[in-house]
Amino acid sequence: MKLVLLFVGCLLLAVTGMGLVSADAESGQAQAFPGQPQLPHSFYGTIVAAGNPVPAGVTVEARAEGMITGLPGNPVFSREGRYGSADPLVSRLEVQGNLPKGTEVTFFVGGIQAEVQAAGSQDSWSSSYPFSPGAVTELNLRVASTVTPDPGYHEPVDTTLAATPMVTLPVGGVNPSTDMMIGLIAILVILGVLAFYLGRRAEKAKNGKDQETGERVEEPRKD
Repeated sequence: MKLVLLFVGCLLLAVTGMGLVSADAESGQAQAFPGQPQLPHSFYGTIVAAGNPVPAGVTVEARAEGMITGLPGNPVFSREGRYGSADPLVSRLEVQGNLPKGTEVTFFVGGIQAEVQAAGSQDSWSSSYPFSPGAVTELNLRVASTVTPDPGYHEPVDTTLAATPMVTLPVGGVNPSTDMMIGLIAILVILGVLAFYLGRRAEKAKNGKDQETGERVEEPRKD
């Protein structure tokens, strides 16, 4: 009986823990772990050099203290007056590492430090932009002198969302975590009923044995 109750208690704790994990996952909040690099800050936008859109193939680089270097996405190449794209399937300029939020990031176009301005902003052009982990920023760049493309640059083929088949999920579908929780709750109910039934049987058997023992004690002795 005690083992059954202990098992039921463990399952109840498991269901509670899974509910908390499911809530965290559905909220979309990433868990932070010591030593884990933060989510990257992604950038895209226009580039102007000496008053003209830059040609394709110019290197665009971001630098910041604490940034991890050698990762894909930094540097990237310009694409006819721009770098990166609002399309998530097109590569963007990525800044990643153990950077505190607000760390100033500087940008270089063809090796020349650029001035930056957030798209749609009325602020003046500045020499850097603050790091924000997980953010995607449309940031326009400009340099005063002309820049030349990298001789080894080859124009890549973009994969856009329009060319990607869309998968339609059924409306009102239950997510897997909900299915699992419903199944575990059903198991808990069954185990609860079973524990109650076994407890009643054990209690009746004990009472029967006690009664039988009492009757034997009360039998008169035969001389």
